[in-house]
Amino acid sequence: MIYEFPLTEGIRRFLRIEMLAEQAVVYIEHDSEYSTIAAVRALLDLVTLVSKNDTKIELIKQLDQMISMKKLEGEDQLEAVELKNILSRQSFRAYDDVKENVFLNTLRQRFVIVGGICAFDLPVLHNWLNMPFELRKQHFYQWMSVIDNIMHAVRFVLTHLRSKMVEEECIFKHGFYYRSVKWKAGLLRLNTEGYDFFPEFSGNRHQLSIRLVAQSTPWEPPRQVDTDITLKVEICGA
Repeated sequence: MIYEFPLTEGIRRFLRIEMLAEQAVVYIEHDSEYSTIAAVRALLDLVTLVSKNDTKIELIKQLDQMISMKKLEGEDQLEAVELKNILSRQSFRAYDDVKENVFLNTLRQRFVIVGGICAFDLPVLHNWLNMPFELRKQHFYQWMSVIDNIMHAVRFVLTHLRSKMVEEECIFKHGFYYRSVKWKAGLLRLNTEGYDFFPEFSGNRHQLSIRLVAQSTPWEPPRQVDTDITLKVEICGA
């Protein structure tokens, strides 16, 4: 298992966008009413995130840094320039097909109510869920298409961020590691394969602490590892 920890608010948002997009696509591919509901819920959360103007601004900033600092080569450089230009030209109304859709807005309002999407609450939803699976998928991907440009840019930035990494050996004394840092990094990655613990991160580009925690079952309280362990931490985008 690889755990990732963002060191900036921009990367934190990109990781959330990436996770929601993956969830939405996985859910919609299952022919189940409940999977379809989960896919639409993830899509609405996704559009809320990507439609914030500072998401586009941060993406353009990341792409601009890659271009100006010559971190890319050949086709990647050209693709970064093209993505930056596409986002720069994109209208703030690009997401209106989802944000102003009456059907989706009705769902959005009911999703915040616990158990608020029963058939007696939302017959319009259950009428749609009764439609053929392939038709529901067609509708879903039509809505999803409004975020194609943003998703392409997010995947591009994260892919290149993860590829530009250096490894550093960190000694965890009794399962704990702390240090002041001066990285210009955006992301940390820690691979816990072969171990039965998980990391709890805290920090930013100036200081970092990682606590290794074990939990055998959800009924037991988490406990900090009490031995010294040396692990390699990947510092991405430094």
